[in-house]
Amino acid sequence: MKIGDKYKIKIIDEDNIGNGIAKIDNFVIFIKSALKDEEIEIEIIKINKHYAVGKILNIIFKSNKRIDVECKYYDICGGCNFLHTTYSNEINNKINYLEKLFNTKINYLINNNELYYRNKVTFHVLNGKLGYFNDKTHNLCEIDYCYLLNPKINLKLNEIKKYNLDNINEIMIRCISDKIMINISANNENIDLKNIDCDCLYINNKYIKGEEYLVDTIDNIKYSIYPNSFYQVNNEVMKLIYDKAKSYIGFGDTLLDLYCGTGTIGIYLKDNFKHITGLEINSTSIENANINLKLNNINNIEFINDDAKNIKGSYDAIIVDPPRSGLSNDVIEYLNNSNSNKIVYISCNPNTLKRDIDKLDNYILDDISAASMFPRTKHIECVCKLVIKGE
Repeated sequence: MKIGDKYKIKIIDEDNIGNGIAKIDNFVIFIKSALKDEEIEIEIIKINKHYAVGKILNIIFKSNKRIDVECKYYDICGGCNFLHTTYSNEINNKINYLEKLFNTKINYLINNNELYYRNKVTFHVLNGKLGYFNDKTHNLCEIDYCYLLNPKINLKLNEIKKYNLDNINEIMIRCISDKIMINISANNENIDLKNIDCDCLYINNKYIKGEEYLVDTIDNIKYSIYPNSFYQVNNEVMKLIYDKAKSYIGFGDTLLDLYCGTGTIGIYLKDNFKHITGLEINSTSIENANINLKLNNINNIEFINDDAKNIKGSYDAIIVDPPRSGLSNDVIEYLNNSNSNKIVYISCNPNTLKRDIDKLDNYILDDISAASMFPRTKHIECVCKLVIKGE
């Protein structure tokens, strides 16, 4: 086998990131957008030691799970992985992967917004053109529409493209409660786009005009959102995950919210505990979290600006929502010795979640759920409940 070789093959399986799987002389071939039981003609475009990659040249027999791809950028953008198949098939592939990974039943939290769900996007600008960087090549894919974005962001995208984008590197757009926030990364503030119509404008993280921050409301809780605030991009799924975390965590006297960010989860759990401590290394996020306390007149939560590895003290329960890299060894050691009755772990990376659960020797995985925070992409979000051994 060599690059450029062509084969007619049958797809024997699918993976969790949108590839079909075939074998030639018992050598595994991954083919983007191919579906199980399809007969296709492929060309080999990459060969590694343990597998090869092929691209579809022709579909001879088509799966009934295949759908027409409406997005004209699907093959060059790299942002989506499942636009070629039904949403139910995408979810089945992801859940099957999780159940094999964790060797247990996965509860799936059903959401209905498979498209137009993103409330935030960051566009790159290169040579005056605006779009996404392909996730593998970092070539710019210039776009005028994205099926994952809130419709108001798509409208603003096309308005922005009418301006001179020289000296601009990135443009972040949020749509919160039907209001538009824009943050422009530019070489200087002398840009035409400064005159864009929006509810909140920042340039290089500096406030320029409109409202200083936007406010979203989830279950009567208000959250302030600044340009660099961490806030989930999918409101419907954020609520699903937070509600599941609330049911997992139960009630008690003290709760530790580790990697608390702007305090969204801790504030959501304010009625479940007498006192909540949130800890976050990013000082700007802590400032944002304290604004959220004032917006909601909350007095039973304390936010601390510190590294998670420095955490001390004991708590009835702990909730963690770390970055994709997962928990550090220092945090693992603290959790193992914390004597907390339960730990709720929210994760955007199932593989580091599994790694960390295996290291938490003093806890048992009691239940795990998954939700599609980023439908039509390769990502899947998990939330699980760990209980202390012997309880």
